[in-house]
Amino acid sequence: MSSQFVLKPLFNRTVKSVLGASFVDFWAAELGSDQRVERTIARVVARWMETADTVTLVLQPNSNFPGFQAGQHINLTVEVDGVRHTRSYSFSEAPSSAGLIAITVKRVPGGRVSNHLVDSVQVGDRLELASPFGDMVLPVLKGDEKFLFLAAGSGITPLMSMIRELAKQGMPADVVLMYWARSREDLIFGKELQELAARHPRLRVQPVVEQAPAEPAGELMGRPSQEQFAATVADLSERAVFVCGPTGFMKAVAAICEEKAAAFHAEAFTPPVFVPTETAAMVKLTLSKSRREITVPGGMPLLDALEAQGIKPRSGCRMGICNTCACGKSGGVTRNLLDNSVSVDDTASLRICVSVAVGDLTLDL
Repeated sequence: MSSQFVLKPLFNRTVKSVLGASFVDFWAAELGSDQRVERTIARVVARWMETADTVTLVLQPNSNFPGFQAGQHINLTVEVDGVRHTRSYSFSEAPSSAGLIAITVKRVPGGRVSNHLVDSVQVGDRLELASPFGDMVLPVLKGDEKFLFLAAGSGITPLMSMIRELAKQGMPADVVLMYWARSREDLIFGKELQELAARHPRLRVQPVVEQAPAEPAGELMGRPSQEQFAATVADLSERAVFVCGPTGFMKAVAAICEEKAAAFHAEAFTPPVFVPTETAAMVKLTLSKSRREITVPGGMPLLDALEAQGIKPRSGCRMGICNTCACGKSGGVTRNLLDNSVSVDDTASLRICVSVAVGDLTLDL
């Protein structure tokens, strides 16, 4: 008897309500099906290396996947050495009528999940996905829009999704992409971007390499600078800027062009770095739901502080984007590491991955 024949009655609404989601999901997995009651399971259907340390994985999600917009992210859960880990990745392809999705992952030194995805995940493997998220998406196009896309390293991935979406539509907007990488070999999608620019006159691609000597063919060199922008974009005040890259890169380009651009949209893909000091004050965290009290270093991201104590709250991107780790607080003051804003509102939802306690604090955990 085929697994499909067995699974059809299992996924009948009445049967699911009687047997329970866990029971149905267990037998679906045992019988080799990607279908689940509520969870989104995606099978790897293709993979290839974009650069020496960057892989693209093409995934076929099950029918629970709600779809996405170009520029969004998704939390991906994978099991490594028997332990489940969740990380956030951008979609690198445009939405497809075939239902396929793609993520492009660059190896992070010491990164447990990124190294596993680059080295070990193969065609046929299954990954679990959450719902897509992220507000840095294309606006409704009227045909006269001008965009400036700024990317560094693997920050190209959400912008590549947007460029591919625009290319599907015949490039209805005027787009300039400035893309910084350590070397020419590290330019993810480099060949495809040049081919797209050759086919679409309204797309201009400007690579910027930091280490290798610049080539005569218009390649720039160095970290973000006023001179690079002046040489590339003469009409910055007419362009909406979309930026993705490491935190340091984001701050550098924001200082150069945020106030001059028509609009500015940015998403960092590196979590804030906590550097402990000998003078850091200790603060008391009261966890109201679990009735626990712990002491942690002041200035340490709350998620990191809790994990260091063996407490494992739900988390995802660790960058303040996905809201997976959001919880309430009922007392105390916090500071947001992304913009240094201070919150005294006890009813506000708190993203603990990018928040630190300013003195003693009570969390709804």
